[in-house]
Amino acid sequence: MKKLIYLVVASVLASASLFGARAQQPAADLKIPISIYLPTEECNIPVAAQKMLTNKITLIAAQNGMGASEEFAQFYATCVSTMLEKHVVGGAPAKYMQEVELTFHIVDAFAKKIFNSTSITVKGIGDSEQQAYINSFRKIPNNSPELKQFFTTTNQKIKSYYESQRETIIKMAQSLAKVYKYDEALFHLAIYPEACAGFDQVVDVATSIYQKYIDDQANRNLAKARSIWNAGLDANAAAEAAIYLAEILPEATCYKEALTLSEEIKQRVGDDIEYYRSLEARDNAQAHEAEMERIKAWKEVGLAFGNNQKENTYYDAWVLR
Repeated sequence: MKKLIYLVVASVLASASLFGARAQQPAADLKIPISIYLPTEECNIPVAAQKMLTNKITLIAAQNGMGASEEFAQFYATCVSTMLEKHVVGGAPAKYMQEVELTFHIVDAFAKKIFNSTSITVKGIGDSEQQAYINSFRKIPNNSPELKQFFTTTNQKIKSYYESQRETIIKMAQSLAKVYKYDEALFHLAIYPEACAGFDQVVDVATSIYQKYIDDQANRNLAKARSIWNAGLDANAAAEAAIYLAEILPEATCYKEALTLSEEIKQRVGDDIEYYRSLEARDNAQAHEAEMERIKAWKEVGLAFGNNQKENTYYDAWVLR
């Protein structure tokens, strides 16, 4: 987690670049994100057929203003299959003919409730039950009026939800940051859609929280490095202290103090410590520059927090709905 956080710092601090790139991106290209989650047993859909349905949901959602993603999102799409009719026609091979009702839900993983729902009926024929499912999913029209209305309405409802809750989300993140839960704070900011009004305000808050995280970690590392160095004052202590000094980014407010300590160690034990620090600084700089090109990379720290608990969060929201 710490390494990932360090990698995204450039994009957080370069908010001007973020806003510039966002301003150049057409508003129509900004989509409300959702995840897709099909609980294996509860949705009554064979695992082998779930990929086909996931692809279909992704396509139709994208055509109607939403962006399906594997990343954690507060709202996720799921589907339940109900068998309406099934026939097995003998032969070599036997043919499975079935008609199923597909009920699509958008679930709020935080509130643990269904946000929106719709149903369609599909038919399929195959050499097995799962193949009949796959073929029925293939037949779902990309311009299905029911699904078009479903995702269009969901898109607007989620957008309205976030815009109305923006101040609450920001206050929650700031409260978490006050008790040093920086990754969780950034998680709540990271899932705020870029397509929603007020996204620039969210980025400003994320930038501030991220800087506090950097400073907090840097101060801890500097204190550790000083403690190790003062206890040993030799080459071994220098090498161990260097590990902590190398974790301090140039953006940290205590960076100059870290350089001063590095110089003190260098004067005492020679150039080895300087070489180690230069090597780490170079590696950090390369990662730093690479992340500058990813205007939304700061979100990764928050999404990493969410992704670590995604499966349990989604499952709990579904079974407790």
